[in-house]
Amino acid sequence: MASTLSLVSSSGTVASSSIRSGFESASSSGASFSPFSGLKGRTTLSSQSYCEGRLASSCPPIYRGQKQRRNAIVAVATEKETVPSLNDLPLIQYINQQGRIQPPVEKTTKATVFAIYDENKKIQFIGFSKDVRNSLRTLMGRRPTLCYYYKLYNLDSLDQQKMLACRQQWVSELGLPPVGNSDPVQKNLWEQSADAGSISERGREAAAVSMAKAFLQAMAERGLKEEMAYDPALLAAGKCDVLPSLDQTEEEIAAAAKVQAEEAAKRHSVVVTSPEGENIEFEIFFEFKFPTNGGWMYDILVSKDDKETRHRVICGRIYPEAVNISEDRFVEIIMGFLLHKKVPRRTEGLLGGGDFPINYFAVSEVAQRFDDMKDWFTGELPESYWRFNKVFDYGAGDSSYPELGPASVTTWTN
Repeated sequence: MASTLSLVSSSGTVASSSIRSGFESASSSGASFSPFSGLKGRTTLSSQSYCEGRLASSCPPIYRGQKQRRNAIVAVATEKETVPSLNDLPLIQYINQQGRIQPPVEKTTKATVFAIYDENKKIQFIGFSKDVRNSLRTLMGRRPTLCYYYKLYNLDSLDQQKMLACRQQWVSELGLPPVGNSDPVQKNLWEQSADAGSISERGREAAAVSMAKAFLQAMAERGLKEEMAYDPALLAAGKCDVLPSLDQTEEEIAAAAKVQAEEAAKRHSVVVTSPEGENIEFEIFFEFKFPTNGGWMYDILVSKDDKETRHRVICGRIYPEAVNISEDRFVEIIMGFLLHKKVPRRTEGLLGGGDFPINYFAVSEVAQRFDDMKDWFTGELPESYWRFNKVFDYGAGDSSYPELGPASVTTWTN
């Protein structure tokens, strides 16, 4: 199975090294956000299902009547069926450790109710699906900046009453429906293909391709490794939606699980104690360690607060030797120090002038930026960088005036 991100336009493939063969045939699998609507490269919502998320006053009278009758059915269904509490369901990372969107779905699953959460674990949208994997892929392709976690409830039958009862209970627990279900503008952004917003007809495809490239870049920087191919027909119309994907085979899933187990065995929990006695706990995986002339270069994965980030660290030999600890432990303490400082663990986008480059840094940079780093070690750390101190004053002082030159200037001419 390919593990690349793709962008397909009517003029060919853009920003991709490969396209999975037979990929277009996967569009028949579909994904949907209302119980009985299919997706073939885009979401198609019936008028009835579209009105379910709106206020009753904004729907035609016939749909209001249908919704009232359905609510009565939901009330009966709630009494008979036990719907899991939203708080009791596990919060799952949108992109797993293999870089895939792979929700836990049993073979008997016929439908799923799911909730999408942003980076701050705030719920954004509740939806339904007959193919939750492709639904999650579609939503990621539309709104990559808001898709960080999800919760889901799998059903073994395509029962609309159960799905509506589940959504109704979750909304009751929240007190208010998520903004993606209640606000018409946000609802449209979740349920419809992303619109590039080109004014001219000639610029529609170019604008959509540009938007899709930005989406692909954002997803790749988040660690997504599976292929995301945008529908060429929609790109030509100025819109963006990823094509459905064939799921992994049982052999591929088993192989991925084996790799995940091997990596998990290499991870270990770390506790770093601050000078004030506070314990900073996290998991670390030394993915790569390369000796250099003056020390080591590390590629490490750090997991904390349900977030995994990758970091490249340059550690000079003089640092761990000065405090008489191993270089691995020294790097662990440095990462604990930065986590304690709550340095943003940014993995995408451009850094601001005041941001510390936590994803690629040298130990000497930490020492220069944070004077209290030395307090986290027993012993004196060396200063391996230049300090420029002003010893002598040169030139005019602050209280003097610069000389402007002679009062008269002779101009030489031929």
